[in-house]
Amino acid sequence: MDEERYREAETAFWAAYGLEPAERRVRLATTGTEVRVQIVGEGPPVLFLHGGPNAGTTWAPIVGAFEGCTRLVVDRPGTGLSEPWPAIVERSNLERFADRFVADVLDGLGIERAHVVASSLGGYLALRSAAATPERFHRMVQMACPAFAPGMRTPPFMRLMSMGWFRRFTGLFPPNEKVGDVILRQIGHGASLDAGRIPQAFKDWYLDLQRYTETMEHDGELIGSVVSIRGFDPAFTLSDELLAAVATPTLFLWGEDDAFGGREVAERLVELVPGASLVVLPRAGHLPWLDDPEGIGRRARDFLVGAEDLQPGTR
Repeated sequence: MDEERYREAETAFWAAYGLEPAERRVRLATTGTEVRVQIVGEGPPVLFLHGGPNAGTTWAPIVGAFEGCTRLVVDRPGTGLSEPWPAIVERSNLERFADRFVADVLDGLGIERAHVVASSLGGYLALRSAAATPERFHRMVQMACPAFAPGMRTPPFMRLMSMGWFRRFTGLFPPNEKVGDVILRQIGHGASLDAGRIPQAFKDWYLDLQRYTETMEHDGELIGSVVSIRGFDPAFTLSDELLAAVATPTLFLWGEDDAFGGREVAERLVELVPGASLVVLPRAGHLPWLDDPEGIGRRARDFLVGAEDLQPGTR
């Protein structure tokens, strides 16, 4: 860990979008883990939950779209500048953590309710939290396939990351952009890479996230506990009953090239989550805010706090 070097990289990434977050530390009641929350602006609170292997600053390209809101960008335990998990991840403690994650973060910040924007593993945390603590949510945007969604697929790089020997082997080599581009292609961003749409500021920051934090080590261990070479452990799959208990108005913004799940996975989720809406995004992958930051940020903000109110169904 080289916190100073990582902070320099992070500051440069935020500055590319004209932003300079404040920062708070919050101790989660459920696990005792201290996490970092970056804060931008004032207004209705919007909590951003990232996937993995990743960290909160991944949201920098779209945070600016939520002007007039208090944007709360959290580093999940073990990522960015948050403390690691206090124990080996198992189904029982992961589900307990997920059920309370949003409430624990909001309690630490002294906030009663918030809008939530979530992606991938963050999407799993948000859906379980919404089912367990609906009173803490206003509205929710799910960007791409949530982890453990029914029918979800497992890209090759994540199957490889599940194996300890592979993580140890790759850890012998410095991160490089070419490998990052291969992974981006595997998760559905080939069209944007070919068109030069993936922000270079993101690529630079993500390399330094790997170099100067322990995110890859910790998220690699997490992935190894829920994924094997055969794919995701089906024991973690979000059940129909849990999804039916999500009463929060929810918009799924789904990249048509998302390698974790195609349109059929998205449509099933919309059927299971009451009152949910779906927008399928052309030429977008698993991290769709990288494909079209301005357009996707505008869609998300309009749904959460703007005049536009999407009706339940598929678009």
